[in-house]
Amino acid sequence: MGDLLALIERQRAGWTLEADFYLDAGVAAAENDAIWHRRWLFAAHGCELAVTGAFVTLSIAGEPVVVVRGRDGVARAFANVCRHRGSRICTAASGRVHRLVCPYHAWSYDLDGRLLSDVSGHGGQAETLGLRPYATHEVGGLVFVSLADRPEDIAPLDRAFAPQLAPQGLTRARIAARASYRVEANWKVVFENNRECFHCPVAHREYIRANYDVHLTDPRRAEEIDARTAAEAKRWAELGLGAPSLVSDMTSEWYRINRTPLVPGFVTESLDGKPVAPVMGDYPEHDVGTLRVTVFPNFWMHGSGDHAVTTRLLPDGTGATRVDVAWLVDAAAEEGRDYRVEALQPFWQLTSEQDWTICENVQAGLRSRAYAPGPLERVKERNVAQFIAWYLGLMRANRA
Repeated sequence: MGDLLALIERQRAGWTLEADFYLDAGVAAAENDAIWHRRWLFAAHGCELAVTGAFVTLSIAGEPVVVVRGRDGVARAFANVCRHRGSRICTAASGRVHRLVCPYHAWSYDLDGRLLSDVSGHGGQAETLGLRPYATHEVGGLVFVSLADRPEDIAPLDRAFAPQLAPQGLTRARIAARASYRVEANWKVVFENNRECFHCPVAHREYIRANYDVHLTDPRRAEEIDARTAAEAKRWAELGLGAPSLVSDMTSEWYRINRTPLVPGFVTESLDGKPVAPVMGDYPEHDVGTLRVTVFPNFWMHGSGDHAVTTRLLPDGTGATRVDVAWLVDAAAEEGRDYRVEALQPFWQLTSEQDWTICENVQAGLRSRAYAPGPLERVKERNVAQFIAWYLGLMRANRA
């Protein structure tokens, strides 16, 4: 990569990025420093860490991380690297342990990262050779991690998320199904695709039957949408829920949360609009629209009255993205009695996989000599422009 700052500065506002941003290893390395090793990232669901010693592992742009529930009930993240010879400590994707024990030479660490025993013969190392900690924050059943030495203040996100996530009951949920993908596209291609529904009429037949996204600029639907929004505002106020919002714009520079009405006839995001599981959390009924959550650079969620679907992105090299999708239901729900996975999954499995195909097609085009940046539609792709501006701002600041 040549002069990255010069590349950043010549990008046109309201246009797509030059191909190097999606293909160049030097850009990807700069992103690790500016974004993946610095920003708050969604790491795990609190319900995955429901008991003391429960852990999950993940790789954040090459950095191995373990998140574990401590004896005091607090979720903590550490570098999944032994302080003796550097071995990974937890080698499974998830599990439960009494202590964190390195499989190489049996150095052991307590759940708060303190060194308990070593085999070096030096002794007296507990205070200096504990696991390297990372900043961790849990809100409403979502666990976020930052690898930065001085992370950005997450209190504003907490204040915005806590009251709206509370009735969803993610803290009292269970993961009913998972799907993991290696999408052959740069992570920005995947997130840019998520930030607009301009493509939805072509790609997402199932999604647009349930949601108003593609109809917001259609004057023929304006009266219907206004009436629906007003009716839901009144009803949700009586249910103690937040005011409805149909716009997908970010409510902050890097996160948003809002509740959106569904099309009449749909009480949840399922293929036929009918419930697919018991009511979650503190919701009084199934029909509560969808709670939409977005956090740059790696998370989005749609929470219906009976289930929630979360998506986590992590870069996998320059031209691929690891995507983990999870379907959550109330912890008391029993598969086969209260829900069936084959009814729970299809709406978002189909929508997600349709998107992965789109993203891989885009990535293939970006490799062509024929590719050049194109103009974004000013209304329907405004959130793509906002995402790109956010991204370029971080990359620029990191080069200053």
